[in-house]
Amino acid sequence: MNRRRVGRASWAQRQGNRFSGALYGGKVSMRLPNLVRRGGGAIAGATLCTVLAVAQTGPSPNGPLRTAPTEAFTVNPGFRDWGPATLAGTTILSGNSSNRGGLYAVDTVTGKLKWTARPAGTPHGNPFVSTAPAVSGNVVMTPMGNTLVAVALATGKELWRGPATAQRASVAADAGLAFVDGADGNFYALDAATGRERWKVPFARSGSCDSVPVVRDGAVLLSGNVLTTPADANRSASYHRYLVALDAKTGQERWRYSPAASANTGGVCYTQPIVTADTFFAVGSAMLYAVDLATGRERWKPREVRRPVEGRDRAVAVFGLVDAGSVLVGLTKGALIAFDKVSGQIAWDIPGQYRENSPSTAVAGRVLYFQGHPGASPAAEVQGVITYVGGRPVQSAPALPPGKLNALDLDTRAILWSFSRPTLEPNWPFGFVTPVDGGLWVDSYQALVKLQ
Repeated sequence: MNRRRVGRASWAQRQGNRFSGALYGGKVSMRLPNLVRRGGGAIAGATLCTVLAVAQTGPSPNGPLRTAPTEAFTVNPGFRDWGPATLAGTTILSGNSSNRGGLYAVDTVTGKLKWTARPAGTPHGNPFVSTAPAVSGNVVMTPMGNTLVAVALATGKELWRGPATAQRASVAADAGLAFVDGADGNFYALDAATGRERWKVPFARSGSCDSVPVVRDGAVLLSGNVLTTPADANRSASYHRYLVALDAKTGQERWRYSPAASANTGGVCYTQPIVTADTFFAVGSAMLYAVDLATGRERWKPREVRRPVEGRDRAVAVFGLVDAGSVLVGLTKGALIAFDKVSGQIAWDIPGQYRENSPSTAVAGRVLYFQGHPGASPAAEVQGVITYVGGRPVQSAPALPPGKLNALDLDTRAILWSFSRPTLEPNWPFGFVTPVDGGLWVDSYQALVKLQ
C-alpha cells in the first residue's frame, strides 16, 4: 500500500477539505525550456536544505497562488542544492550551497538563466553561497566561500570584494550601505557601490550564533557578543550576547537588549528575525521575543513554546518563522503554530508532521506556504516502537515522507492545495520558497522550480 496516499487521505477526510493538483507522485505538468539540463552534480547523503535564518520585514506584497499549481519552468544548472533566494524586479537570485558553488540569476518571466557568477581565488576555494543575496541598486552582494563578493545585477560581472566573512554570514543592505559580520569579529558597514569601509564595530567571536543583521529606520540590529569582564591574572574574559541596535550611518550603539532570565547564561542568539514598523521579533532556542525598535525594551515577556511530545509537555524550538499579518507563524515537528503579535500567545495551531530542517514557509497575501503533513499523527521519535496502553500493543505513528508543499488560507485555515513532484531521490524535500506575483519559486532536487 502507498503510505503517502494513506496519509493524505486521512487529513482530507478529517478536515473535509478538497485537495487538487499534482499530489504524491501523480502526474505533474511540466514545460522545460531549452536551457534545462538534467542530471549532474548529485551528491549522496542527507539534504542540505537546512534552516537558514532570513530577515523579513513584512508579508510579501505579491499576489498569492491559491489554485493547484503546475511547473512553469525548471532551471537546472547542474547541481543539487540551492540556498535562499532574493527577488529583484523580474530577476531571482540564488546560489549553490554545495558542489561547485556560485551565484545564479534567473529571469522570473521566461525561466532563462541570465548569468552565473563563480569567482575564483577566494581563500575558501569553493565559492559556495548559503545565505540570501542582498541588493542595492545595481549591486548584488553575498558571501561566496566566506568572502563578501559584489557583482552587477544586470551582468553578474564582479565589482569588488570585501572582507572575509563569518561562517554562514548574511548581508543586509540599505541606503547605499551593506552590513556583514566579518571573520575577524568585526561587524562591517561598507559602501555598496565600491566596497569601501565606512565603519566597523568589534564584537567577540559569536561561536555557533549565526547573526542575521536587519536594517530598519536608520538602525542595524544584530546579535552581538559583548565583552563584559576583561581577563586578568585570575580569570579569563567573559562575554554576553545582546541584541544590539547600531546607528546605520555611524556605527554608534543606540541600545542593547538581553532578557533578565539570560543574565547567567551568556545571552541569547536571536535567529529568524522579523521586523515590523515598531517591533523586532525573533526566536532563541524555545523562546519567542518581541523588542521595541525605538527603545530596546520588551513588548512582552519572552514566551516559551511548549508542546506535548509523546505524552509529555516539553519546551520545543520553532522553525521557519514568517510574518502573517496579525500573527507570526512557525512550526515544530508536531505542529504549525500561529503566535499573536500583540501578546505572544498562541492564536491557533494545526497538529501534524513537519520538517524542522526544511520548513519551506512563506506568505503571500493571505496564503501561507509550508512543507509537511497537516493533520497527521505526530511521528514517534523512535520509529517502529510498540507501546502498550491498557495492556494492549499500540503501533507508534510512522514518519511520513517529505516533499509535500501546502498552501493554507490564513482566514479560514483551509488547505487550498498540496503539491509534490517526482525526484531522482524519491520524496526529496522542498527548500526555500520565494513568492512572485501569482506564483512562487521553490528549490527541489537539482532544480529551481517556478510554480504558477
